[in-house]
Amino acid sequence: MTDHPHLELETDAEAIDAFVLRENARTEAVLVDGQMEEDIATVRAILEAPGVIRAMIRRGAHLYRFRQSPDNPRGLWLRLPVTATPTPDADWEVVFDLDAHCAETGRIWVWHGADTAAFDPERVILRLSLEGSDLHRLVEFDCSTKAFVPGGFDLPPERGGLAWIDVDTCLWSSAREGDATGSGWSGTIRRLSRGMAPQDAPELHRTDATDLLCSAWVSKYGGAEPMEVRMRMPAIGMTEVTLHRAGRAPVTLPNPPDTTVAFNQTHFAYIARALGDHPAGTLVLGGIDSAFRRILFSPAPGTAVNEDSLILYGDWMLWTETEMLRPRIMALDLREPDQPPQEIVPPVPAEAVHVSSFDANPDAGDGTIALYLSGFLTPPQFWLFDLAGGVAGITFRKFYAQPAEFDTTGMEVRLHLAASADGTGVPYHIVLPKDHAAAQGDLPVLIHGYGGFGISMQPWYDPVGGKTWLEAGGAMVTAYIRGGAELGQDWYLQAKGAGRPRAFADFAAIASDLVERGYSRPARIGCRGGSNGGLLCGVMLTRYPERFGAVWASVGVHDMLRFTHFPAGRGWIDEYGDPVDPDARDWLRAYSPIHNIPAGNLPPALIDTSAHDDRVDPSHSRRFAAALIAAGHGSLFYQHSGGHGGGGASAEKARQWALGLAFLRKALMAGPDQDQLPSQPAPS
Repeated sequence: MTDHPHLELETDAEAIDAFVLRENARTEAVLVDGQMEEDIATVRAILEAPGVIRAMIRRGAHLYRFRQSPDNPRGLWLRLPVTATPTPDADWEVVFDLDAHCAETGRIWVWHGADTAAFDPERVILRLSLEGSDLHRLVEFDCSTKAFVPGGFDLPPERGGLAWIDVDTCLWSSAREGDATGSGWSGTIRRLSRGMAPQDAPELHRTDATDLLCSAWVSKYGGAEPMEVRMRMPAIGMTEVTLHRAGRAPVTLPNPPDTTVAFNQTHFAYIARALGDHPAGTLVLGGIDSAFRRILFSPAPGTAVNEDSLILYGDWMLWTETEMLRPRIMALDLREPDQPPQEIVPPVPAEAVHVSSFDANPDAGDGTIALYLSGFLTPPQFWLFDLAGGVAGITFRKFYAQPAEFDTTGMEVRLHLAASADGTGVPYHIVLPKDHAAAQGDLPVLIHGYGGFGISMQPWYDPVGGKTWLEAGGAMVTAYIRGGAELGQDWYLQAKGAGRPRAFADFAAIASDLVERGYSRPARIGCRGGSNGGLLCGVMLTRYPERFGAVWASVGVHDMLRFTHFPAGRGWIDEYGDPVDPDARDWLRAYSPIHNIPAGNLPPALIDTSAHDDRVDPSHSRRFAAALIAAGHGSLFYQHSGGHGGGGASAEKARQWALGLAFLRKALMAGPDQDQLPSQPAPS
C-alpha cells in the first residue's frame, strides 16, 4: 500500500463532496429507520429536558446557566438572582439568545462560554465558536443591558483569547496570520486598547513557532497586587509560567518542563512526570518567593493525584487523590504550609468528585467552593462550602440535585482488572443493565476508552447512554488504559511515544476479559472512542478485529504518517512521535490504521467525522473509510456538521448519537430475525 492512499479526499473538493454525498446516503440507507427516529426524539428530549439544570456558576449577584430547548436548539444563556432558589421552573432571565444571533448574522455559532471581568461581573467576553470549530469570535458583552458593547472589543474568529487588564485594555493572545504558532494557536501576546485596530496592538511577547501556544492574563485575587501571567505551552501537558509584578523582576516558576503548574500569588504546585528530581506522580508544593519545597503526595501502585483537580484558591490548596479509582479530597492551608494535609469528606459518598470556585472569576469571588458529586448511576449533586473555619468547620450546603434521567432499577456497577499482554492489570468499570444475569454470556457490551495525553477517564453520569443503551439491555464499560493518568503519571508515560501499543493491548485485553468472565462473546462486544479514542478504535478494527462485533470510531487520527501535515497535528508530536524521524516513523506506521487494513473478515465499522473539525482534520476519517471500502470491507462512513465536538444544536447532537446507536444496535443487539448490518463490500 502507498504511504498516502486516497489523498484526493484531503484536498480535492469535488472528490470530497462526491464521497461524502455517496457514503452518507449509503449509511443512512442502512441505519435510518423508525427506531432511529425514535432515538433522535429520545436523545433530544434529554438534551432539552426542562426539568434539569446541567451547570451553574455565579457572576456577581446572579447565577448563570446555558440550556437548549425545542424552541432554542442552539441555546439560551440564562440567569437568576443568587438569592433565588435554583429550580428549572424558576424565573430565569434570558441574557443572550444564541439562536437569534445565528439568525441575525446568517452564520452558525456554537456556545463556548464567557470570560468575566474582575472589575465588573456584568462585563464579559463571549466565546462563540464558528461552526463548532476551534475558531472563536471574541466579543465584549454587557450582561446588564443584554447587548454587545457599542465600540467594544470584537475580534474575528481565531484560535486566540482576550483577558481583561482593566475596563479599556485587554491582553490579546493572538493567533491571527503572522502571530500564530506552527500549530495554529496563539503565538503572540499583544496589548489591545478599546477602539484600537487589532493590527496596531503593540507586541509584548512572541513565543517560538514550534511551541503549541502562549497566552496571558492578569490575576488580582483578593485585592492582592496585580500580576500579569504569561504562559508558554511547548506541548500539551507542559507549561512554563512567568509572573510579571510591578517593581520586581519577572519570575519563571521552576516546575520541570514536562509538567503543568498550578499557582496563586504565593505558591505553586505540580505533579512530576519524567523530568526533574521526583518520581513520576509526586505532588510538589513550592513557594514563589522562597526556597520552600514540600512533597505532598508520593505515588504508590494504584494511586494518583488527578491533575485536573489541583487548585490554589485563596489561602488554600485542594486536590483529589485516588486509590484504585476511589477519590478523596485533600486540602492544605497555605498560611501553614508545613502542616499535614486534611481530608475533606463529602456530605454523601460518590464515585466521582470535583471541586472548583463557585465564581466565574475566582479573582472576584468570596471563597465559596463548588463541590460536584456523581457516579455512573448517581445523578450529579451540587454542594457549596467554604474554608473560612478550616476543614473542621466546613458546613456543606446542598445547592442543587439533578433529577434521575434514566431508570437504574436492577443496574449494577463492578470494577475488574484485565491482564494485558505484558501481564499488567488494567482496571475497568462495567455498568450492568437490569436482568443482566439472564443475558450472561451474550450481553451486548459497549467499551469506551481514550488512552492518551495523560487524560483520565472518570465515572460519569450519562443520561443519554443510560436511557438508550443501558435501559435497552446493554452494558457499558469505561476503560482505564495506559496513556491516561488514572493510576498516575507513570501509567500515562508507559504508553507515550513508542509505548503507545501498550494502550491498544490494554483495551483489547478488556474485551477478552469480558469473555473470560462470562459476560459476553466477541460478536456482542463493541467499542467507541473519539479523537485519540477514535485512533484507539481504528487500531481495534485493524489489529484486534476478532475481539469485537462492532467498532465506532469518531473524529479519529487514522493516518499516523500524515497527522503533522495539519497545523493542530503538529502539537501532538510530543505525544506520538515525529513521522519525519525514522525510528518514530517505524512505530507509527506499525499501528497506523490506514496502513494496516488486513485481508479477511472485519467486524462492522462506523467511521464518522465532522465537516468543520479543525483539530483532527476530517480527511483522516474519509481516507480511512475509503481504504476500508477499497479493501472489500463494508464499513460505513458518515460526515456530520459541526466541529471536533460535533454539532452545537441539540437536534444535531441527538442525530449524531442516534446514528451511532442505530449502528450499535444492528451490530450487537440484532437477533437472527432482525435487521442486521450488511457484510458485503460497499458498492464502488
